[in-house]
Amino acid sequence: MTKNYLAISLGLIGLLGYATAQASCGSAVCSINTNWDEHSASRPGWTADLRYSYSRADQLRSGSNKIAADTAFDGEVENLSTLNKIVTATVDYTHDDHLGVTLSLPYIMRDHDHNLGPYAGATPAGYENFSASALGDIKVVGRYRWALDEASRSGMGVRFGLKLNTGKKDFVIAQTGETPNEVTLQPGNGSTDLIVGAFWQQSTPGSDWSWFAQGMVQGSVNSKETFRPGNQVNLDGGTRYAFSRNLSGLLQLNVQWNGTDSGASAALTPAGEASSGGRIFSLTPGLAYSLTPSTQLYGLVQLPLYQYMNGEQLTANSSLTVGISHRF
Repeated sequence: MTKNYLAISLGLIGLLGYATAQASCGSAVCSINTNWDEHSASRPGWTADLRYSYSRADQLRSGSNKIAADTAFDGEVENLSTLNKIVTATVDYTHDDHLGVTLSLPYIMRDHDHNLGPYAGATPAGYENFSASALGDIKVVGRYRWALDEASRSGMGVRFGLKLNTGKKDFVIAQTGETPNEVTLQPGNGSTDLIVGAFWQQSTPGSDWSWFAQGMVQGSVNSKETFRPGNQVNLDGGTRYAFSRNLSGLLQLNVQWNGTDSGASAALTPAGEASSGGRIFSLTPGLAYSLTPSTQLYGLVQLPLYQYMNGEQLTANSSLTVGISHRF
């Protein structure tokens, strides 16, 4: 198998809850790794990746249970949806078999709709809509890899980097012209985060299969006093199978744990309980197709197997990602 078949793989699709004054509005950004070269030995050079991710959070959940919105509450009623569309441009530079760095620039397009309570029968007291389209928080992540077994082409490595505080944070509610209380409803959440992780990979010569596993921890190192996002832990494992010279199948299990946000602007339920963070277990199948030895198309769908949300949060039933990658 050539290294071209290894150029596409989904590392993780995470759901990042964003806060409101009463309950979390739902999933926001799909964080995806589409550069398998960071896991395997690769020749020096540049790789560019452009992808589009889509998710709609429209199911209110508390714990692992689907629930109905409390329409008697005097305020924001989380009974509609959050639509997230993200275009992410990623540039990767491989210095040698050991060192490399990746720069990711997300452009976030987000729409959130909710009614206002209390209801008079089936009629809400009001309606609000929030829309934002802007550059989100940029990520810069370096890596160091070393070989374990040349015969099986296995290796492992570490990752280290930052999520920068670059996203715009001043979009307003259409009906009121005011900035919403929801901190992470904006393209940027105002936090600078440290990212550390480790990975393992194997692609035995002559076999149509390859495997990988990785873990990543992300935590804020600089944030506002009024809001600090909860720490995030991602664990991912998966395989790639070459159906033919150009077509490969991808299958992964993704686990994400999000800690509870803190600060005066952190999300709370009407009862005053924390309403952010949780656990998500997902299965992610997909396909990758080589247009040329250096250019690949890919598409992946994330299907949550289990979702546990603290407090009350809108959740998505699936997420879609499609993209193209080219090695120069």
